[in-house]
Amino acid sequence: MFQYATVTIFLLGALYPLLAAAAGTGDWAGLADPGLSRYGDPKEWDPLLGGLEESWNPLLWIFGISRLVVMVSGITLLGVVGVVAGVVRLVGGGVGRGRFVALLVGTLLCAAVTVVMLTPYGAQLRTWLLD
Repeated sequence: MFQYATVTIFLLGALYPLLAAAAGTGDWAGLADPGLSRYGDPKEWDPLLGGLEESWNPLLWIFGISRLVVMVSGITLLGVVGVVAGVVRLVGGGVGRGRFVALLVGTLLCAAVTVVMLTPYGAQLRTWLLD
């Protein structure tokens, strides 16, 4: 479950604003090269700030915390923890076939998120989100 939560945080905090900016500008090629020159300020593409900025709004908290975790590189740490926990559990055995597959998929997804965020693309994405 932890691994899927980590991937969800990545999707909400990094990919959602990126896809919203690409759809808003019509510049889909910018998905491979996100930056201020292509998409401008990422806060411009946050639909939650369009009148729903009430502090009690749960969507604002979910998306805001997810974006914060991605911006401060916490997603990389969560990804590493998810991979290590998944590998330890997989090697330890004692999981049923269905649970084994779910755990393996979650571990691989956490590894993918970690690798993406450690590449220059991940650094560029974080830089864009910070602006």
